[in-house]
Amino acid sequence: MVGEVLPRVPYRQLVFTIPRRLRKFFLFDRALYGKLCRVAYGATRDFLREKLPGGFPKLKRAVPAMVVVPQSFGDLLVSHVHAHALVSLGVFLRDGSFYSMEDVDFTGMEEVFRERVFDFLIQAGKITQEVAQGMREWPHSGFQVSFERKIERDDRKGLEGLLEYMDRPPISMRRLTYLAGGLVHYQGTKMHPRLGIDHQLLPPVDFLALLASHVLLRYQVTIRTYGAISTTFRHRLGWVANPPVHQPPREALTEPPATMEPSLGACPTPAAGEADRKASSDEDSDFAAKRRSHWARLIARTYLVDPERCPGCGEPMKIIAALVSPHQDEAIEGILRSVGRWDPPWKRERKARAPPLSRLGPSDCPGDEDVVAGEPIDPPWQDEV
Repeated sequence: MVGEVLPRVPYRQLVFTIPRRLRKFFLFDRALYGKLCRVAYGATRDFLREKLPGGFPKLKRAVPAMVVVPQSFGDLLVSHVHAHALVSLGVFLRDGSFYSMEDVDFTGMEEVFRERVFDFLIQAGKITQEVAQGMREWPHSGFQVSFERKIERDDRKGLEGLLEYMDRPPISMRRLTYLAGGLVHYQGTKMHPRLGIDHQLLPPVDFLALLASHVLLRYQVTIRTYGAISTTFRHRLGWVANPPVHQPPREALTEPPATMEPSLGACPTPAAGEADRKASSDEDSDFAAKRRSHWARLIARTYLVDPERCPGCGEPMKIIAALVSPHQDEAIEGILRSVGRWDPPWKRERKARAPPLSRLGPSDCPGDEDVVAGEPIDPPWQDEV
């Protein structure tokens, strides 16, 4: 991680802790640990984005570099579900540049993390809305996000030591002793605040039972990487072959670019300038980005046809260009004419319409009392033989 993955930027350690009432669900469902890590990353990412200065839309889509390692054990092997995280003090833009946030204050992170945990446990069916609301009313929520330790940019040894601590095994063999009476003595590093002891003295079978719940399952993932050190992000920027571990990444712009002065001879009208600013703001908005990325999915849901796949072979097609009306009507007409599909409805020959139905009723036609009202009838001829 230190030599090939983590960029050379400052980091801070975060420890996410949940209350004892919610820890029992993790004992019987190991998949919740992965969801807890994603919740920790999502809460941290959104918290950092809220701390970014306004007026620079590209920063709102920036992501931090984050490593999250869940742990199920405490100092004396008691159940203590929490997650250790290493997060960059700053965010990375999509071009790989880094916006430093060394002075960011993580106060208030606990509330964001608590609500995210409630949401994912409710969706998983572990708790109800009533339980979550009752826990919100506790004087002490039981949730905690600590952020005391900071790793400087060039302290790679300290960074490596912190990662080793985050991914440590549940027990230390140096603190484990077999006594002559057949008991197992495990020495803690500090006094446990709830149990009031600093060691465990148990029969071997009881000690193994205490240890069994912390043994990893086969193929269980312990280290998770998110944001700028995710596999997708690193592949896109070429960081897999050339990671920025020796030199810090380039700095991102810290303020919006200045407005360009109009060139000589150009005299845009105020209305045009306002339209350009509005279009630029719309292009940089998150809503516009989502709208552009979801157009194919919306068309597929509406017309039950995937516009990104070839109707002949069914393989995905490459988007070369996008034409919009009415600005490019001539180009659209030329393309449709070249493939023989130019048939606008306003140029089609109108079909002859049938004459309107007669509105005469039975009372209007003497002698035709059996005719149904509203049906076409023949006019009453006076000279009928």
